[in-house]
Amino acid sequence: MKSDEEHLIKACIKRDEKACRQLYERFAPKMYGVCLRYTHSSAAAEDVLHDGFIKVFENLSKIRDAKALGAWIKRIMIYTAINYVRSEKPMELNELYTEDARYATSEDIYAKIDAEIVMKAMQELPGSFRSVLNLCEVEGYSIREVSEMLKIKESTVRGALVRAKRMLAEKLKGFF
Repeated sequence: MKSDEEHLIKACIKRDEKACRQLYERFAPKMYGVCLRYTHSSAAAEDVLHDGFIKVFENLSKIRDAKALGAWIKRIMIYTAINYVRSEKPMELNELYTEDARYATSEDIYAKIDAEIVMKAMQELPGSFRSVLNLCEVEGYSIREVSEMLKIKESTVRGALVRAKRMLAEKLKGFF
């Protein structure tokens, strides 16, 4: 027996307009949130979402496991967002000093502040730092995975993560 996802994917591959709309409406709200975490504005998030869904529809025939459709779409959105951030401004991460890792804060600022305030503060971070923070802390990727995704050294990812947390903490100080 085929799952709903399998039927939906096959219909979308056949360019069934109703199925394509259904897939979009099913995943767009959550994926918009993913895109928003990586970009600086809702307009930019909408652009990334749009570009991401174009890639989704172009590559649906390549999906291996229909049960992983949501995760597959999310990964496409993350890569699309990273590429958007890269095109916005060159990666500044290679200029980091790895000594910054000594200044890591252990305070869990996320638990003390409203999620909306944290989201707004994260959007104000420079794109490369915002990407590292999202990939490590929000998406749960390891330092190694982020290093591979962004094509930078692991030590650079560690330093960027520490710096991003410090910048975020600075932005959020007024809310404590």
